[in-house]
Amino acid sequence: MRDAILNEIMMRRGANKRISKACGLSTAAVAQWKRVPKRHLQTVAAVCGIAPRKLRPDLFDGRECKVDAA
Repeated sequence: MRDAILNEIMMRRGANKRISKACGLSTAAVAQWKRVPKRHLQTVAAVCGIAPRKLRPDLFDGRECKVDAA
């Protein structure tokens, strides 16, 4: 089951194509995501205009992100 936030993003027209181009992946690869992979979090957040914390709250502990900045 796809994450609700990611599902909402993918329902937007052209979102899959923009995300796949920005991440250097095929649209088919992005369509298979259940949630945004850690290594693509910053890119997807920038492309979609959504805070990384909202996309992957599981990666944040308090104020600190558990993922290195890209």
